[in-house]
Amino acid sequence: MGTGLLLAASIAVGAWAVTTGLAVWPPTAGLPVSMMLIAIVAGLVLSGRAARRPEWTPGLDLARGIVLKTAVALIGLRLALGDLGELGMLAVPLVCAVIAAGLIASWLAGRLFGLPSRLTALIAVGSAICGASAIAATAPAVRAGAEQAAYAIACVAVFGLAATLVYPLLLQGMFDDPVLAGLVIGAAIHDTAQVTAAASLFEQSFQAEGVVAAASVTKLARNALMLAVIPLVVWLVSRHQPVDAGSRLPLPLFILAFLALSVLRSLGDWLFGADAGWWQGLLEVAAQLSLFGFAMAMAALAMGIRWGQLAAMGWRPALVAALSSLTVLATAVLWVTAIST
Repeated sequence: MGTGLLLAASIAVGAWAVTTGLAVWPPTAGLPVSMMLIAIVAGLVLSGRAARRPEWTPGLDLARGIVLKTAVALIGLRLALGDLGELGMLAVPLVCAVIAAGLIASWLAGRLFGLPSRLTALIAVGSAICGASAIAATAPAVRAGAEQAAYAIACVAVFGLAATLVYPLLLQGMFDDPVLAGLVIGAAIHDTAQVTAAASLFEQSFQAEGVVAAASVTKLARNALMLAVIPLVVWLVSRHQPVDAGSRLPLPLFILAFLALSVLRSLGDWLFGADAGWWQGLLEVAAQLSLFGFAMAMAALAMGIRWGQLAAMGWRPALVAALSSLTVLATAVLWVTAIST
């Protein structure tokens, strides 16, 4: 277990050193480079070697599991309850529109290209709702094969990592308000880790406060709707075949921790004063720990990419996943543009 976790931590330390050095060196001081970007690139470079080193797997699983969920939970300290309520009013209608568009696009594209209904369902929930978590929750319920689940997760990982790198640069030129960019990031990128990494990349690259908060609340709304949408998808797929009655959606404990820490942030601001130096220092430490944890997790996730998983089942499912991802992005951009005018 120690080797993989130590490797992920070492990549995070190296990413911190590189970004710190670039920030203080005048020729590169303004470049949009963050810890997440460096960690993802390093993980992709090492993905082939990671596939040949099974002893790394337990530690890497820990980095993309407990470490990742802890990093997500710590974001709650950046959000007071008032922020959650205000941003939620903007996020919920957006999320409903994005999920509907993503599911419909996936279903139509899956039928057009002749994909099995189970594989189409996994790609649909992964792209439109909650990435790998939604796929893991749906696969046993629709009795999908292991290779289908692996393919869908590989699509989410590949397109999600691409979005993490590309969307911040794309959205920076489209929206002057960082909150609007955060809403799109939270609605259009698949996994929670990828959402937060892209939002952090945006904030660090363009010194734009508010992106992480808006993206986190929007993704929180998507995660919550998973509890309602996935049973509907399972029913649609399984109307004429037996369903695994024992399969249940996992309780997202890290989301509950996120909310609990948001409550703690609100209480701290009220008891100690939002401008108290020591309280702000504590919140900054938590923010840096979250950032470090995300760098570890993104490196581990990138090392988990197996390009052969995409090649083995052909190009059509990947094209469906790409079309679904682009539909989700276009819907989010159009919706946010409409409410901002």
